[in-house]
Amino acid sequence: MTGLRFGVPRSVKPMRHVFFGWLLTFFVTAAHAATPVTPASAPAALQPASAAQANTAPALTPQQAQQALSVLENPQDRARVETTLRAIAAVGALSAPPAVASAPAAASSSAAAPATAAPIALQSNGLASMLVHQGSRWATQIGAGLRESLHSLLDVGSVNGWWRDTVGHADARADLLHAVLIILAVLMPAFAIEWVARRLLRRLLNELAARHDSATPSDTSSATESPESRGQGHAQQHKNLLGRMPRAFVTLVLRLLPLLVFAGVASLMMSLLVVDGTPVEAALGSLIDIYVICRLITLVSRLFFQPDAPQLRLLHMGDTGAAFAQRWIMRIALVVGVCTALVEIAANFGLSDAGHVALLKTVALIGHLLVSVLIIQCARPVATRIRTYCAKHPSLAMVGGTLASAWAPASIFVVMALWFIWALDVHNGYRVLITLGGRTLAVIIGMRLLSIVLFGALSRAFERRDEDRTLVHRHAYRYYPLVRGVISVIVGIISVALLLQVWGVPVWQTFESSTIGHRLASALITIAVAAAIALVVWEAANIAIERRLQQWTHQGDVMRAARLRTLLPMLRALLFSCIALVVILTGMSEIGVNIGPLLAGASIFGVALGFGSQKLVQDFITGIFLLMENALQVGDWVTLAGVSGTVEYLSIRTVRLRASDGSLYTVPFSSVTTVNNTNRGLGNAAVKVSIAYGEDIDRAVATLKEIGAALREDPAYRDGIKSDFSYWGVDQVDGAAIALSGQMQCTDTTRWGVQREFNRRIAERFREQGIRIANPQRSMVAFEDGAPHQ
Repeated sequence: MTGLRFGVPRSVKPMRHVFFGWLLTFFVTAAHAATPVTPASAPAALQPASAAQANTAPALTPQQAQQALSVLENPQDRARVETTLRAIAAVGALSAPPAVASAPAAASSSAAAPATAAPIALQSNGLASMLVHQGSRWATQIGAGLRESLHSLLDVGSVNGWWRDTVGHADARADLLHAVLIILAVLMPAFAIEWVARRLLRRLLNELAARHDSATPSDTSSATESPESRGQGHAQQHKNLLGRMPRAFVTLVLRLLPLLVFAGVASLMMSLLVVDGTPVEAALGSLIDIYVICRLITLVSRLFFQPDAPQLRLLHMGDTGAAFAQRWIMRIALVVGVCTALVEIAANFGLSDAGHVALLKTVALIGHLLVSVLIIQCARPVATRIRTYCAKHPSLAMVGGTLASAWAPASIFVVMALWFIWALDVHNGYRVLITLGGRTLAVIIGMRLLSIVLFGALSRAFERRDEDRTLVHRHAYRYYPLVRGVISVIVGIISVALLLQVWGVPVWQTFESSTIGHRLASALITIAVAAAIALVVWEAANIAIERRLQQWTHQGDVMRAARLRTLLPMLRALLFSCIALVVILTGMSEIGVNIGPLLAGASIFGVALGFGSQKLVQDFITGIFLLMENALQVGDWVTLAGVSGTVEYLSIRTVRLRASDGSLYTVPFSSVTTVNNTNRGLGNAAVKVSIAYGEDIDRAVATLKEIGAALREDPAYRDGIKSDFSYWGVDQVDGAAIALSGQMQCTDTTRWGVQREFNRRIAERFREQGIRIANPQRSMVAFEDGAPHQ
């Protein structure tokens, strides 16, 4: 019996509630005691129970009998008793033991088969029996609740009776009129002073609303604009919303001041004119609470919509939509507030609890009907927006028309279904609805303000300035849409969790310690942190590489920058593989996969691969070090592994050389022990000339220096020459020639051109000066009169 709901409303006094339960117990016990039992046919196990029930039948006192008569004379109480007794009978019929046969035919059958028990359809402790019993209890409870709720909802007789009693009796009418005058005397001064306070603050509010944002965001976006442009537009909108919040909250505080003045003046007038504990005092308290709640609703909605101050609006919508939404909120608050105030006045001046509940449900019905009318008015614009949005997304094009046509009827059905669900539950329905509605609005408003703060701060952090667009900022802005989407998902999940918790769903218990929800959340957070760290490492490496490239490019080291660009894809692939491997292993470890065997197998495979491909590994390692040390690059003339040529291609394993005869050599790095590179900034143009024995050495040296000076003045060669001609001296002397040597310091790219031009000019100037160049053939020298003759 403890699992049943008797359906007694809160209007029943505690003594009557206790007596009501005692009366039900008495009726049930009396029914069991009055049940005839035949000793010859009843089982022995049932006889002591029957005797015990007969012996424990309670006796009624005259006072209890009078209370029972008063309950039975009241039609409502009598109906509740009848409903509850039927529910008890229905439950008892399912849970009672098998009936014993009392008819003569049953007696004869039992005599014929004394050892055969009566057939049992369901085991008393079986699963099917438990399901049937529980289902019957629920059905009985729901049926009793529905009947009582419908009776309470359609109970207009008590309201009519109260109205006739109040209007028909002069004393009651005079008391009501006197109470109304006192209520007006308390509220009218408060309303007047509130109006004066609002007038005084109007100018300040207008000045706050007249200030413009530095940049007004556009609420519409073109379908052809790029994702980056749309991201910049979203960032600007969030930044503007964050900038509006301080002024918007200042206006909210200023608008709340007159309401506080009203509450203070009304409380003061109540203390002067109203006696504590009277119906007038209770009615005034209810009226003031209703007015304050309605005004708070309108002020908070104005904080977001701001129909007369677009510069302070905290929602992305136009002026027409904002004015429409604010007007309907004020309309619904006014109608529901006035109706609720009238109901509370009637409740404090003699209206019964049943009539009070019926009127409150009627007021709630009016509010739900107003919301339905609002949905009907918004059906066409919202349907147009839905079709436009779905047309831009091909994946939603098929359901766009259906969703646009069905959203209004579905919303109206949900709104009216909520009213029916609440109206048919009489157990603290009003209090629960107010509590859940207030908490739901608080969660929605709080999460909206939190999203404005988060998105505004995010837009400021990712703000793009043309005068200060650093490399880090450019890399970071690539992730602005991703971060914004992640924050949106997190805010949405938190909002849904809070709403479910408010509505009674134990969401937080799912994530308690040692639960699957806690383990899942911990794994997701760990994976997300690992992915975030990997992303930071990846971007930090990319930024460092690009900074080095920019530095070398600005310094004019183009070839070095080109070499790094050649290595960049390989380095990024290697870094990405390492980061992805770490993240994947972390994720597998968090979801419960044992990565120990995987790591051991990878280690064994790596060792086997290293032993089996030592040359390949040596190629890779040597190539990495040679490339990192800038030993050679594309375009250099090098000599390595016994061959010389121009570097045409570099990989991490081989180098390709183009020889002077056109041959192509492919050299693995493992065979490179020495690198001779002639392109490293300097190149000396070597000068060596052999003059005939007996020529004037000083005149030949002077001629060489003149040639060097002329080359330095020549526009075609002076940019590639770093110093004057340096004469080293006589390099060799024999019987036929005297070798003179020297050099000119040049750049690595102009060395050969300068050297060839120097040799050409030596031939011309020596011929002009009459300086004979030694003939490598053998010369016969004869001396006549002490002078040599060839």
